[in-house]
Amino acid sequence: KKKEEKKEKIKKKKKKEEEEEEEDKEEMIQSGESNLVEFKTTMRYDMRENRINKTLEEVILKTIAAFSNAQGGTLIMGVTDDMDIVGLENDYNSLKDGNKDGFELHLRNLVNNAYGIEFASTNLQVTFPIIDEVEICMVEIKPGNKPLFTNMTNKYGVKAEKFYLRSGNSSPELPVREVASYVRSRFNDVFE
Repeated sequence: KKKEEKKEKIKKKKKKEEEEEEEDKEEMIQSGESNLVEFKTTMRYDMRENRINKTLEEVILKTIAAFSNAQGGTLIMGVTDDMDIVGLENDYNSLKDGNKDGFELHLRNLVNNAYGIEFASTNLQVTFPIIDEVEICMVEIKPGNKPLFTNMTNKYGVKAEKFYLRSGNSSPELPVREVASYVRSRFNDVFE
């Protein structure tokens, strides 16, 4: 009987922790975008054009790199810039394995190919919390210990390596003339 009471107590405590964690995530969303939080409606499905758009995947990679190159942060997919929780259904439906496992696999493959398996396995934590009965994706990005450069495709289809940095609630490209000094000051141990 004592064992059952103890199990029940643990169960209640865990449920309370999960509820508090969900409240924290809802609060993070309601606080809006910042230097530490970015919302993306989807990973790859273009809501305006109703089709898969690979350029959106590059934007996800750019955001991950910008956080890594700065102080880290959280990328939340399935939430609009207006803080509406829309979920991941459109992305799920665009994938062969249309579920969170397929979504995470696709995301990790993108990151592995862009920045390497070591970065993906040590600097990212991917979770799928349910907020208001809708599943979203939260990617916690640690501050990197080496600079990340991102291949971006321009409007002519030409790829070029760019350096992005989180600045306020956006991820601008750092001008070439500023990259060397920023990398030297932010990642100084890389060059020693």
